Amino acid sequence: MQEEQEASTGGFADEGPELPPKVEELAQASVPTAIKGVRACLRCGLIKSLDQFLEMGCENCPYLDMEGNHERCNKCTTAFFEGQVAVMDPSESWTAKWLRVDRELPGVYAISITGQFEREIEEELESRNTRWRCRPVGSNSTQ
Repeated sequence: MQEEQEASTGGFADEGPELPPKVEELAQASVPTAIKGVRACLRCGLIKSLDQFLEMGCENCPYLDMEGNHERCNKCTTAFFEGQVAVMDPSESWTAKWLRVDRELPGVYAISITGQFEREIEEELESRNTRWRCRPVGSNSTQ
C-alpha cells in the first residue's frame, strides 16, 4: 500500500500537493510578529518589528543592508507612520497602486510615513534611480 502511495506521489509520501505560485508567494508575505514596537521602512513602507528588520532586513529593499545592522535599521526605518494596510496581491490591488507598492511583495504597509533618510542614503537611492515614500516632518508632499 505504501509503495503504491509513494509511486503515485513520485516517491514523496510526506509532501502535500504542489501549491499554486500565487499561494506560495502569499505564504512568504512579511507580517509584523508583534503589535508594539513596529517600524516602517522609510523607502517602501513595509511594517515589521525591529527584530524582524534586524533578522531579515527589508525584503523589498535589500540594498539598504539592514540585516544584522542595528544602526542601519534605525537609519532606514521609523516608528512615525500613520495607518496600516495589508496588501495580499500588490499587482491587483488598487490600494497598493495608490500607495505605490504595487511592485513590492505582499505584506503590511504604512499609509503615510514621516521621517527622513540621512543625506548619504538619499544619495545612494538617487544613484540607483529609486523612489522613496517617507517625507520630512512638516512636509505635505510625498516623493
